Amino acid sequence: MIVWVVVAALLGAAGCGGGGGESGSSPTPNKRPDEQLRRTIAASLAQQGRAREASIVTRGGSRLTPLPAPFLRGWKVYQVDYRQGAHPIRLHVANGGAQALLLTGAPKAFGAMTAADGTEIRDASAAIGLARLFLESTRQPGRLTYVVGTVDEIKFRPNITGDDAARRDRVIAEYRPVVKAPAAAAKGNGFAVTAFVVRDRALERRELTVGPDGRIREKVVTLVPDLPVPYTV
Repeated sequence: MIVWVVVAALLGAAGCGGGGGESGSSPTPNKRPDEQLRRTIAASLAQQGRAREASIVTRGGSRLTPLPAPFLRGWKVYQVDYRQGAHPIRLHVANGGAQALLLTGAPKAFGAMTAADGTEIRDASAAIGLARLFLESTRQPGRLTYVVGTVDEIKFRPNITGDDAARRDRVIAEYRPVVKAPAAAAKGNGFAVTAFVVRDRALERRELTVGPDGRIREKVVTLVPDLPVPYTV
């Protein structure tokens, strides 16, 4: 009996080590190759009053994925994914050395990033890439938002019937010739970029003006307000 009590005590002590954070969260690993980067980003976010987002960046079980952005000179944009129980969390953050910015739900922060980076947009390809990154990284938290290149990329609810199925078929027929991959055309000393986006249950056309310094102005036109799609993440 004494032996089992001692073993149980040792196991209990081992299970408590390295924990912390919210209930159900994994302990933060000490040897992740990007641990210092995570801590740098988290420290900057915490200084800006973003303690919750900072904790997600460093939390065990979170994934930090760099997004391709060859048009940025020094800054980088990262996608942060974490699952808390049944609820996935996705954030986007930008990092430029010791400074970090939360981009999720913050289009103005995206502009601050390109200004601090000294971004230069010199061709249509870079304008499209910057516009796509803007749309993906500044989306509102908790809202399913994604860029589509054809109507076939709209994620309709599976196995729908009746009125929902009829509405789906009408949308596909009407917008198949309309919805295209993001495209850019020269406009003044910058570019006009058109992209199609699904946000919540709406199909939108986003008209973005991209300046040579990476500054973005956006106009949103709702094409279909009631797609039969899931709209939560």
